[in-house]
Amino acid sequence: MGLVPIGDPYPGMEVRVVDEDFQPVADGEIGELLMTGPQLTPGYWQDPERTAIAYIRPPGEDRIFYRTGDRVRSRHGKAPMVYLGRMDNQIKIQGYRVELGEIEAAMREEAGVEIAIAVGWPVTAAGADSVVVFVSDDSADLDDLERKGKMRLPNYMAPREVRHIDRFPLNSNGKVDRKALITLLTEST
Repeated sequence: MGLVPIGDPYPGMEVRVVDEDFQPVADGEIGELLMTGPQLTPGYWQDPERTAIAYIRPPGEDRIFYRTGDRVRSRHGKAPMVYLGRMDNQIKIQGYRVELGEIEAAMREEAGVEIAIAVGWPVTAAGADSVVVFVSDDSADLDDLERKGKMRLPNYMAPREVRHIDRFPLNSNGKVDRKALITLLTEST
């Protein structure tokens, strides 16, 4: 599975793809997906702090938009937007902004697996020095995957190591717990 087109907004809903300052990005550029419309809720139930972060009024707008946290490539009126991953899965590696989802998509394709999870490692004050990728397929040739990753991805994105894991740790939302994977790396050094 590579990059995923996410289609068009539901009728009546409007979207914006914005940069860090909530300004619209140019066609084909990457940004965060914002949504508004009649189906938008007024906020999180009894959680004004979380509401203040996720429900915003972008510059020049008179309506509230919801910050989805999804990174997409803008396609103003053309083909569907493409989902690139979560904003919180973007890290800095050696000074470069890196979307872990791009590394994961490449490694899933190379390994022929459904799940490959990349984490920045070792962690630094500025982000990470490199990447470690975890796969659950115990028949995968980890050295070969590491070599293929280095051939396919830019040096700063290529995994320094590919590791097997029997079972991915999950967080309370049922998603892979990246922090637990980083803890696993910390404990093994």
